[in-house]
Amino acid sequence: MTYLNAQGVKPEAGPRPLRSLNLKRLAVLAAIGATVLVAQSFIAFADDVPTFDIQKACNARAQGIQGTAAPTGCVTDEQNARATLVNQWSQFAPKSKAECLQIQGDGAAPRSYVELLTCLQMAKQIKELPKD
Repeated sequence: MTYLNAQGVKPEAGPRPLRSLNLKRLAVLAAIGATVLVAQSFIAFADDVPTFDIQKACNARAQGIQGTAAPTGCVTDEQNARATLVNQWSQFAPKSKAECLQIQGDGAAPRSYVELLTCLQMAKQIKELPKD
């Protein structure tokens, strides 16, 4: 198939058209931009209290204990633990947050704010122990 330019003349073989180079550059810049955006979102995630499904955690806990629906006390405990985490999140070391979130994220059970708060508080207390 032969392509003709606007004047109806077959273009000479030679350097690649400028438009083709610009599109490739644009694609590369878009890929770099997307990579930076994703990296920043992971950093932002580490600075915020994660979002867990409280109802799912309480339902799983209730089924394991009684085989009934989630007790109201469980939901209240999870809500209170999340509120405490929001207030104290900046006081916990980034390494402790990462470790406790990794423990929470093992996939064996739904995530729990109560368990995350307990893990972070224990990690903080261990760091405050006197070194012998």
